[in-house]
Amino acid sequence: MLASYALRGSRIYLAEPQIPRGAWFTCLRLILVNNALNLLLPARAGEVSFPVLMRRWFGIDLAQAAGTLFWLRLLDLHVLATVAAAFAASGLLSQISGLSALAWLGASTAAFSPLLLFTLRAPLQRRFAARSGTLAGLIAKALAGLPTRPATLALDLLLTWAAWGVKLAALGIVLGLLAQVSQLAGTLGAIGGDLSTVLPLHAPGGFGTYEAGAMALLLPASGQTDVGPLLAAAVNLHLLVLTTALIAGALAWLATPRR
Repeated sequence: MLASYALRGSRIYLAEPQIPRGAWFTCLRLILVNNALNLLLPARAGEVSFPVLMRRWFGIDLAQAAGTLFWLRLLDLHVLATVAAAFAASGLLSQISGLSALAWLGASTAAFSPLLLFTLRAPLQRRFAARSGTLAGLIAKALAGLPTRPATLALDLLLTWAAWGVKLAALGIVLGLLAQVSQLAGTLGAIGGDLSTVLPLHAPGGFGTYEAGAMALLLPASGQTDVGPLLAAAVNLHLLVLTTALIAGALAWLATPRR
């Protein structure tokens, strides 16, 4: 979990050129605080902390920081959708949800969305910059938060896949041990739980929604009919994720210099 947080901090540090060099630890603190607030507050309200802290700590415009946040969340969804599509293509999810053509289209769109948005960024930014009005100006600033070079796009994708790979592998091992199922089934359960946190709406702390997402994939993949032990394992995994995030977020907040 801590290695995943470190990779996410590196993603912000390397993706945003306006962040001063040598401020990697501040980027890590930002990630930890933002992650803790996201878990505590309902309906993704904690996301507001990201552009606010980017402006407070680095002096980056709110609209541009919001564009960076949108890009990072798109990359997160891109990884989860691509992994889900890979499992579905191998037949592992055919018995779980019976993915329809619309679901396949949505998964494919999410998988290729970073490349598509990167291709359209420059013409869209020029178009909105040429328009008058506050909304057009805000959209143009938000688009400035997206990568401008193919090398930056490749680095963003690499760090995103590395962060999610480390996290899902670790949580998959833990859930597999707790539920006494295969690591593959545990990884599917971890993916289900994390998908519930990426969705626009979730309960405060993710209580209930995280377990539901984990069970939606863990139960069919495990081949077990006894729901009790699997649900207990999903609850314990959620407590591990929540406790780690809250402790790390509290330490990051306490480490923030006071003025």
